[in-house]
This record gives sequence, structure tokens and C-alpha cells, in this order.
Amino acid sequence: MQKVLGDFIHALRQAGLPISSAETLDGLRAAQLVGIDNAPLLKQSLGMTLAKCLENRLIFDQIFDQYFNSHSQFNTGDRATSETDANQAATARLSEPFSEAVNSLESPLAQQLINGDMAGMQVMIASAAGASGAQEVTFMTQVPMVSYRVMQALGDGALQQELAAMAEREESSAILSILQQRRARLQQQVRDYLEQQYLVLNQNEPNKRREGNLQKISLTSIDQRNYKLMGELVRQAAKRLASMHSRRRRITRRGLLDVRRTITANAAYDGFLFHTKWKSTRIERPKVMVLCDVSGSVSKVARFLLLFLYSLQDVLPNVRSFVFSSYMAEVTKLFEEQDMEQGLAEVLHNWGNKPTNYGKALSDFETMALADIDNRTTVIMLGDARNNNEDGNIALWEEIYRRSQRVLWLNPEGQVNWDSGDSIMSKYAAYCSHVETCNSLRDLNRILGSVLKHEA
Repeated sequence: MQKVLGDFIHALRQAGLPISSAETLDGLRAAQLVGIDNAPLLKQSLGMTLAKCLENRLIFDQIFDQYFNSHSQFNTGDRATSETDANQAATARLSEPFSEAVNSLESPLAQQLINGDMAGMQVMIASAAGASGAQEVTFMTQVPMVSYRVMQALGDGALQQELAAMAEREESSAILSILQQRRARLQQQVRDYLEQQYLVLNQNEPNKRREGNLQKISLTSIDQRNYKLMGELVRQAAKRLASMHSRRRRITRRGLLDVRRTITANAAYDGFLFHTKWKSTRIERPKVMVLCDVSGSVSKVARFLLLFLYSLQDVLPNVRSFVFSSYMAEVTKLFEEQDMEQGLAEVLHNWGNKPTNYGKALSDFETMALADIDNRTTVIMLGDARNNNEDGNIALWEEIYRRSQRVLWLNPEGQVNWDSGDSIMSKYAAYCSHVETCNSLRDLNRILGSVLKHEA
């Protein structure tokens, strides 16, 4: 039972359901309480344990029906009874002259087939499939190969040798015919089982491959058709990083053990440490200011970075977002008051696709926020440093670095293109604590993950 339920939960995770280890144990306990013979009751119990919302419950119901349809313990009723009766009748019809030949069968698989124990055979198929790598099947073209391995695990090699020997004896022709028919039926059962397993475990595989590709692909190459999926991937990444940061912050808040105060507090207990004292630790949440170039060449990248930072507001509520092309504007309140997609659309409509002027934008930033920067502020710049041959206001960028000491520049262009044409990247890089190419969701995960780690 544990193996069957473990594979079922694996199938649910493959379909996108978030199931933790604790929830897996709850599901196993529920199955132990209600048993696995009553499919409707088991379905209801596991659904209450493993599905967190209506959307997840719909997926759960579909996977449950598909998965357990291939397990004979749930195929009760007239069909199973009639099949067993038919097998028993077929065996009973063997006339007396063949009884000796039946008793002389040596192959365990031949004996299983001639006895017609299809329920036991289904259990053997499931066990052999698990040992033969059924869960690793990711393409339908792999099914025949795994089917062969399952048949071999069931003892098909010895069966075929016995069938070959029977073919040379005329008196065994009737038994040979029965075994050949049942072997062919067994092969079909194995293939059907593996195809069902493939459909259950890989029904979300095309989406997973697509998501994996979108993680790596250049953000500037992503078209509008993929914006919704990319937005969901960004939110998922933000949630994972938020969870990691929350755990670090809980550990940090506890502080360090104060040895002197602990010993003093336990002096009356002959050195036994009944009470521990911790050094008080004041945790001040960091401030993050992000400046995004939303001119035509980087507008798509800015869209996803702003979305990512918006998703992190529960962890870093002091995020302030600024956008600029030829001049700069703060859009923090815009993101607070509007739906994210509407906010992004408004930002790109009002400030996007205009000529870039970093010098003028930094002058605007000086008026709006320079006085708020201190050594607890992280400043993140997203831009390609292409300034249309205007004055870059490098002195003001140096002042920002002097106040913060934590300045990251994320450039959507590859390093080979820095300082080419009208780019002045090297002038700004001199006053950055970290400069990196950032042109994919994988880059965002890595870089902003390191920001959170530092701020914890």
C-alpha cells in the first residue's frame, strides 16, 4: 500500500500539486485508517488531506481516477468476477489427457497464466513495473523498451523457452495455444499499464519542459504570448525566496547565546543550565530601492524585475520602485493601488519606449530619494547604461554608492557589449558593489536570492 500511495503522490506532484512531506504522512495515515478496498472512501479521505483548494481538488480527482484505474484492487464488481469465472471455466474445460501436461509446467509464469489468477498478475505487473523504471518513462517511445523489461521481470524468458519446447510436442498443442493467447493478453496488460502510468505521471510534462526553457531563455526574447506564464514563474520564484528569507530571519532574530548572563542566571542550580539567556538582537528590515530603465531596449526585462520585486513586498515591505527613460518617476504607490498587470501596463505606456538619459534620471532621483539612502539601503539598477551620448552624472552615482555601499547593477546585455557604442557601463561599474549580466529568470533567482541572503 505504501508503494502504491507513494507513486500516487508522486503523480500528484508531477501534475503541479504542492504536497509537503508532512501532508504525505497525513495521507498515508488516512489510507491506513480507511483502507484501500473502498475506492470512494479512500478518494474522499485523500482528497481532504492532499488537496488545498478547489482547483487542486479537480486535478486530484482526475489523477485519482486515472491512476487507480490501473490497480486491480479497485476494479471490483461484475467485470472482475466474470473475467475470473471465464478463466476458471477455460481451465476446467481442459480434458483429462491434458492434466498431466498442465501439472508438468515448470515456468512460474506459465503456471500463473494457466491458473488464470489475473488479480495476482496485476499486482505482479505493478511491482515489476516499479522495479523496471516505469516512473522514469518521459516519452511514449520508451514504453516498448520498459514493457520488455517488465515481461522479463515477470519471467517471460523462462516462459518462452517452455513454449518452444511445447511446440515440438503434439500432445501439448492445446495448452500451448492457451498459454500463447494468455501471454499475448499479458503483454497487452503490461503495455496498457505502462501507458496509463505515462499519462498520469507526464500529463504536465510539456508544460514543465516549456517552463524549464522559459527559465533559461533571454527575457528580451519572450513574446507576449508567454507573459502570463512568465508572470506565474516569477511569482513562484519570489515565493520560494521569500520562504528562505523568512527562515533565515527567524534564526537571526533569536540572536546569540549570552554565556555570561546564562551562567549567572543558573548559579543557584550548581552549574546546571535550566535557563538560557540570549543576546538581544535588533532586526531592522532593509530598504530596497530599484531603478529600472524602461526604454525600448530593456522594457521587457524591466517588466519582469518589477514583477519579481512586487512579489517580494511581504518580505521586504520597504521596496521603493523607480522607472525612467528620459526622466524618472517613483511608481511604488502605483503598484500598491493597482493590479500588477495594470500597473505594469501603465508604467510602460507612460514612461516606456522613450530615449534614455541616465544623467537627467539620476538628477530626478537625487530630488526624490537621495536623502533616504543610508547604509541599510540596497540600491538595484536595471539598465544597459546606454545614454545616447549624454552626460551620465557619474558624480551623483558615486554619491549613491558612498551612502549605501550596497549597489547592484544588473545589465540585460552580455558583458561583451558593455562600453560599445553609447554604453558607459565601465564608468558606472566603478561605483557598484556588484555588476552582473541579468537576462533570464534564472539570473533573477540567483542574483536576488543572494540579495536576500545578504540582508538576512
